[in-house]
Amino acid sequence: MKAFFSLATLLCLGAVLTGCVTVQDQTAPPPASKADVQFLSEEIRRLQARLEASDQEMGRLSAELYASRSRQPEAASATQVQALQGQIEDLQRQLVALDAARAKDRDKLYQDISQNVAKLMKNSAPARAASQTGYEHTVKTGESLSAIAVAYNVKVAAIVQANNLKSADQIYVGQKLFIPQ
Repeated sequence: MKAFFSLATLLCLGAVLTGCVTVQDQTAPPPASKADVQFLSEEIRRLQARLEASDQEMGRLSAELYASRSRQPEAASATQVQALQGQIEDLQRQLVALDAARAKDRDKLYQDISQNVAKLMKNSAPARAASQTGYEHTVKTGESLSAIAVAYNVKVAAIVQANNLKSADQIYVGQKLFIPQ
C-alpha cells in the first residue's frame, strides 16, 4: 500500500515538475474550423433569404386574394363571379405551392445542416489505422498527459500523435484519448 502512495506521489510530483497543465474545458467536442462555421452560416443566411422571399410572396398573394374578394360587386354577373372564383382558385393553388416550397426549403436546410455537422464531427475524430490497438482513456480532473503516459507506460509523443493533438499541454477534463499499445 505504501508503494502505491509513493508511486502516486511521484506521479503527481512529476506532473507538477513537467509544467503540464490540464485545461478544464467542459465542452467535449472540438471546435469547428472557421471555414466550416463560415460555410454553415452563409448557407443558413442564403436559405433564410429564400424563406423570407417566400413569406413576402405569400403576403402579396394573400393581399391580392383579399383585394379581389373585396372588389366583388354586390350584383355581379354569373360570368364575373366565375372569373373571380377562377382567380381565387389560382391564388389558392399558388399559396399551396408556396407552402410546399417553403416546407421543402426548410427540410433541405435541416438536412444540409445535419450533414455538415456530421461531416465536422467525423473530421474532428482522430484517424487511426484499423490495425492499431490500445486503450481509450477519459481525462479526469488534475491529470496531465505526462501522468497518463506514465500510467500506461507509453511516451507522451505517441499519445499526441495517436490523437492528433496540437500540444501535449492542451487536454481537457472529459476528453477521450486513444492510448496506443
